[in-house]
Amino acid sequence: MKLFSPDSAHWYQRDGVACHTVPSLKGEPRPTTLGDARKLGLLPSVTNIISVIAKPELTAWLQEQAVMAALTLPRNPGESEDDFAKRVVADSQTTRDSAADFGTAFHAGAERIAHTLEVDRADLLSSWLNRYRDWYQANALVLRWTEKVLVHPEWGYAGTADLLIEHPVHGLTLVDLKTMKIKPGEKAKPYKSWCYQLAAYRRALGEPVRCMNLIVNSVEPSAPIEHVWTEDEMETGWRAFVAAHRLWVIEKGYDPAAKASAEMVLTA
Repeated sequence: MKLFSPDSAHWYQRDGVACHTVPSLKGEPRPTTLGDARKLGLLPSVTNIISVIAKPELTAWLQEQAVMAALTLPRNPGESEDDFAKRVVADSQTTRDSAADFGTAFHAGAERIAHTLEVDRADLLSSWLNRYRDWYQANALVLRWTEKVLVHPEWGYAGTADLLIEHPVHGLTLVDLKTMKIKPGEKAKPYKSWCYQLAAYRRALGEPVRCMNLIVNSVEPSAPIEHVWTEDEMETGWRAFVAAHRLWVIEKGYDPAAKASAEMVLTA
């Protein structure tokens, strides 16, 4: 059984420790809510903040999955329109969840490669991970770290970044892995929100690094595709993230940055 849905928000303590769950009244872990975050003074994740921004590409993809489900699902005898519609929605969500599962599994395999250069032959994604390992060995001249929580206490957010390496062309590079379906003949199209995410990570990191999305085609195993964002794009990305942060604070009625400032005053 899954602990989180793809819509579950991630939260962090101010020291960077993940707090994605809290104990329920029965003592069992449950997803952390906004109410919990207010009480505990938690920081929202970068993706949590960016979620307030409309993502037309994702919306179009979700609509496509719903249409495909409606076209391919057989109708049950005597099934009402409402019941059929509910099954269509459930089927399209299964496709979404499968895509999320692929991404989660790939990230776990990529982290293992960064530490050991090993690919489990029994892993269902071994063909994809072998291609990633080829890229990693050719481009990660030095591994600084992988899967590190970055915290920006002044702005009040945190997030787990994928990889910081010395790249043979771009120097010190912050890499964020993305998996997406790329149909034959199509080109990978990076989403603007990816740039916003990396811009937020870079500010929290506090180092002058290049920022790259490494795109992995989930349709078939192939060489990962590098997309390096320009400095102009990164500055625009940071401004977009700041705007999203301000909107998030208004929408949620919670300003983690103000909470941090108040706590610093009380402990001074």
